[in-house]
Amino acid sequence: MSAKAMKALLLLLLLLPAVSQAAAVADTVMCRKTKGKCSFLLCPLFMRATGTCYNRLAKCCRPLW
Repeated sequence: MSAKAMKALLLLLLLLPAVSQAAAVADTVMCRKTKGKCSFLLCPLFMRATGTCYNRLAKCCRPLW
């Protein structure tokens, strides 16, 4: 591989975690904006799962009414 290709590959590998972290933050912020709470287990009583948080590791739970 050429030196330019190696540098491009290194840059890509360094930026990949930052992009994935930004997606997790955006997911969680959207849940909070819609008055939801993130839960790694089942949603609490009188709440329903409406989306995800933390890069799809948790559920976004919102009140039923």
